[in-house]
Amino acid sequence: MELRNTLPAETMPVRRGDYPFLPYGVHHLWRSYLRVFRPGKFNKFKEQRYRTMDDPHSCRPFDQYRCIFVHIPKCAGISVSRSLFGNVSGAHHSIQKFQIMFAPDEFAQYFKFTFVRNPWDRLVSAFHFLKKGGLTVQDKDWSDRYLTPYPDFDAFVRHGIQNRRIFFFPHFRPQYTYICLLGRQPAMNFIGYFENLSRDFDYICQTLKLDASLKSLNRNPDRESDFRKYYTNETRDIVGRLYADDIRMLGYTFDRPTPSTA
Repeated sequence: MELRNTLPAETMPVRRGDYPFLPYGVHHLWRSYLRVFRPGKFNKFKEQRYRTMDDPHSCRPFDQYRCIFVHIPKCAGISVSRSLFGNVSGAHHSIQKFQIMFAPDEFAQYFKFTFVRNPWDRLVSAFHFLKKGGLTVQDKDWSDRYLTPYPDFDAFVRHGIQNRRIFFFPHFRPQYTYICLLGRQPAMNFIGYFENLSRDFDYICQTLKLDASLKSLNRNPDRESDFRKYYTNETRDIVGRLYADDIRMLGYTFDRPTPSTA
């Protein structure tokens, strides 16, 4: 699916265009299988789509604006979602989960977008966010259980992040796992960058025909603004290996925090 640009070339955001997704028939058969053999899972996502707006995770705005926002943790998703929709629609569902929620025609036609972040920076942000207790009781309980052994970020990277129970927690999961369906090609119509947040948010507003201002929410004023100050050569390389797919796919490097594709 190709969506034509509505912005002048000099202001056009990056990484738009065709995306791979399950062919119509396969998508339809998969949803039919889940409906019959995994009805609990199927109905859970269907019900979330039609919750009232009193529920902070209601996905009703996605139908209203014919879009799907994939909220990757620690990529300004709360600010983006609340600014656009007034809630945190969809929580941290991956694009695969939205294929359960939406029928093939809807999934193909809806404008799918996300925001990503430099993996080294995102890891610093996630660690400090969770060490302070996160946002929910579940965040705090998980942090108390798994992050308590690590007194600082350096110890966490050297001894903790390679633990699978930690690495696959939503805030530490590689970003490609949220936005890819097959292989390592993003199934998105648009990928915005945390490092170009205001510009890319404006583009989203124009695309969805929304008059919205970007709120600044869930920020941590206590951490260093330059994530590179938290790293040694050893920990830089550990994170580079663990998040190699994100780094390659999204165009990031350690020494140049802004992605090469932005």
